[in-house]
Amino acid sequence: MPTVDSDAIIIGAGVIGCAIAYNLGKAGVKSLVIDKAGGVGREASWAGAGVLTSHASTREPYPELCRASLALFPSLADELKARTQIDIEFIRSGTLSLFFDEEEKAGVIGLAERRIDRGFSAEVLTPEQVWEIEPAVSKSVVGGVRFPEDAQVRNPKLVRALAKGAALLGTQFVLGNPVDGFLREKDRISGVKVNGELLHADTIVIAAGCWSGALVGKLGVHLPIQPSRGQIVLVDCMPLVLTHTIDGLGVYVVPRSDGKILIGATVEFVGYDKRTTLVGVQQMIEAGTMLIPELAGMTFAQAWAGLRPHIANGPSLGRLPGLENVIIASGHFKNGILLAPITGALISELITTGTPSLSLEPFSPSMN
Repeated sequence: MPTVDSDAIIIGAGVIGCAIAYNLGKAGVKSLVIDKAGGVGREASWAGAGVLTSHASTREPYPELCRASLALFPSLADELKARTQIDIEFIRSGTLSLFFDEEEKAGVIGLAERRIDRGFSAEVLTPEQVWEIEPAVSKSVVGGVRFPEDAQVRNPKLVRALAKGAALLGTQFVLGNPVDGFLREKDRISGVKVNGELLHADTIVIAAGCWSGALVGKLGVHLPIQPSRGQIVLVDCMPLVLTHTIDGLGVYVVPRSDGKILIGATVEFVGYDKRTTLVGVQQMIEAGTMLIPELAGMTFAQAWAGLRPHIANGPSLGRLPGLENVIIASGHFKNGILLAPITGALISELITTGTPSLSLEPFSPSMN
């Protein structure tokens, strides 16, 4: 246990908690990260596919948040590699969204046209143009839309790099230790109880993914976060038959630089059940091989599942109602990896200046 108090305690050592710690470290704020797991990024942060996409055509707060975070990745990748010698494998591979019938075609092309009209990137492709850039795509497609700015990272490496960068900047980590409770003094939380010991900080940040709701409940606040299981299939594929992330039939197919391909992911509200199931794996394989028929002959490597934090109108970012020094940063659902850089920056700004560079009001916990 740390022998000195911290400026901030962050509960949760996933990608969001580590991103906040890293940004606070850069701002000179001494923080302590606590997690019940024995290492960083052991839950949803590890289980995701590392896809970085933002396809919305509007300028509503959530799409703007996603775009702002995506724009941070190139410089963050260079910065983390220089600081930590960890390559997060940021690749701007683009996404190719495929459609197989006229109804799908109208919807995807309509989105592309709205994006183009509003100054965002998108390229409408004929079937022949799809096959020219991705020959392995099914001959049943009737077209596609390319989103060239989309990218991917190796999410476990991203979490490790953020954690190592934070540690180099003075962040302490207490891992394998759950938070047992809080010490409350009127409208403030003055301490966090861990293994019978009380740790003090000026600010408490709860960034524990789908477990955040239970922690907030200990403070007498209801936050309707629930786990959403996502099952993913990993395929050995050398040489790689794809260069783009492929999106269609309710799944994505992600080619990785190590010669493997991910097919994911289910969306299942089954509580805290992280099992992989035959029906879930079958669903991913069937859709993946319909998109890319060659995958049917590839080697099945592995399947796993993660629990993403889902909250209606999420994410939930900002100070908890009635507790002036407690901040929530959770409910990112499918976009935890994508939103980690901007969440880390904005929560750090909230703590250090009180005024984030993008308003957190649309994501206030009081809205949920």
